[in-house]
Amino acid sequence: MVKKLEVKELNIENLPAVMALQDKIFANLQQDEKHFVLKRSVEDFMKALSSENTHMLGVFDGDKLIAQNIFAFPINNQKRDLEEFAAEIPNNEMVIYKAVLVDMDYRGHGLMKTMLDYVENKAQKMGKKYSIIQIAVDNPASWISAMNNGMIVHKVDYDPEDKAKVLYLQKRFGENKQELKYGENAFTMYLGKNIHKEIPALFNKMQYRIAQGYHAVGIDKSSHCIIWAKPENYKKQELSQMLTAAYVQGKTTRSL
Repeated sequence: MVKKLEVKELNIENLPAVMALQDKIFANLQQDEKHFVLKRSVEDFMKALSSENTHMLGVFDGDKLIAQNIFAFPINNQKRDLEEFAAEIPNNEMVIYKAVLVDMDYRGHGLMKTMLDYVENKAQKMGKKYSIIQIAVDNPASWISAMNNGMIVHKVDYDPEDKAKVLYLQKRFGENKQELKYGENAFTMYLGKNIHKEIPALFNKMQYRIAQGYHAVGIDKSSHCIIWAKPENYKKQELSQMLTAAYVQGKTTRSL
């Protein structure tokens, strides 16, 4: 039974619980899931728990740690993670979401959203303007959750280090209602009945659309589709209206 959940920032005293949660999660991963979740060492976690610019967040069910998230506030003129993405944004204007792990016994409780909301609120109070994250395309539960939290896919590519297929997502704070500059050219991309089987083809389709200048801007749950749109300079339109139009269009002429 889930008690009242508590969100709090972690410190070095939480290291044993952090390691235990990671061990439990990896012990229960399917073989094909292990390649898209990075297993971190004790030293990695110690650095995150004691660094000035990198932090860890935890969600507790009573005294039990059930979810954790590493996030970073890079500073200008400092080498940062994901340097291959969003280079136009100054370091001191962003927060980088890194490792997000949720106890499999607590999936479906919106814990990823809970953590992202907490970090986003903290970041905004510090004057940050953007959040970015890299997620393996083979991990649709995570990138769909991030998109449902307002993040937009700006890049679909291979990780420069391990060549894994990844999505790069970004959110600008203050655009929770997503009043963005998009033209009336939104369309839907069906995720398929079994999204995991569709991943190889989906990656190629998403790369193609990104190359055309489109962004993946939302998920329509009712039609199980990604909403795509191309930024335009000439028109400002609320995303909620755009998603409605795209859904209606997708019911009759679904692209890809």
